[in-house]
Amino acid sequence: MPRFHRARAYGLALAAIFLTGTVRAAPLQDEVARLTEGQPGTFTVYAARLGRAPEVCLKCDEPINAASTMKLFVLDAAYVAFRAGTLKPDETIAVHNRFRSLVGTRDFSLDQKEDSYDPLYAEAGKPVSVTELLRVMIQYSSNLATNLMVERLGVPFIRSVVANQGLKGITFGRMIEDFDADAQGIRNRVTARGLGNFMQKLAQDRIVDPAASEAMIAILLGQTFNNVITPGLPPGTPVAHKTGWVTGVRNDAAIVFPPDGRTYILVELSRDLPDDAAGLKRLNAISAAIYAGFEKNGG
Repeated sequence: MPRFHRARAYGLALAAIFLTGTVRAAPLQDEVARLTEGQPGTFTVYAARLGRAPEVCLKCDEPINAASTMKLFVLDAAYVAFRAGTLKPDETIAVHNRFRSLVGTRDFSLDQKEDSYDPLYAEAGKPVSVTELLRVMIQYSSNLATNLMVERLGVPFIRSVVANQGLKGITFGRMIEDFDADAQGIRNRVTARGLGNFMQKLAQDRIVDPAASEAMIAILLGQTFNNVITPGLPPGTPVAHKTGWVTGVRNDAAIVFPPDGRTYILVELSRDLPDDAAGLKRLNAISAAIYAGFEKNGG
């Protein structure tokens, strides 16, 4: 059995599921607070053992720009549609870069320079499978793949998936770069607790069904952007996660599989960072402190 599956099996056997609750003052919470005290910008953190209440919940109910962590819920909705039979993994979508705004009647296009995955733009007019679009959406954070999938699934459907799964603290508003909708206050927002609860459910095979959860985790394990939580971990530690960034924002939501088998969930969100590089170093330090704290405290 792979290491991360052993870790998850161990965590599931630990028992009760506490996805909400009040965090008691604790040394680890205090340490994370010290790491952020006096730092420019805002940092919010959720850290919890698998199936347990968070040991760190620093400003974890404060809404933050989701950036590309919103792509987690497009992935989620796709697997709900797979299960319902309304979408097939091998279905193809012709690549295009013209989308209808959620409001009004104007179309818009993505700015390729603002995207992180150029190869898909070269496929304009060609069919690409849903499976491939989901892969590059998560692992390479492709904005174009994201909008193609949101267009196929529909914003109302994705919102209904979030609501039906009880994912509080998550607001799925619109496609990427739908600035007309943004001007009307329709935005993608998340909280650290909301993302933490999603990752808890995913790690416990409770998003859609066990097979779907396993498939989504396999995709997340192939993440290619690893500059927030991963640098604070020992090299080679498996992490199933999704990063997200825009100017002044650096986010990451992760399931971490330490070698001791004690899986944990870590979400780090930020906003108003005047220096992105300095903000990343602070987020790396928080990740390292969480790892060390959980290792020291054991199960």
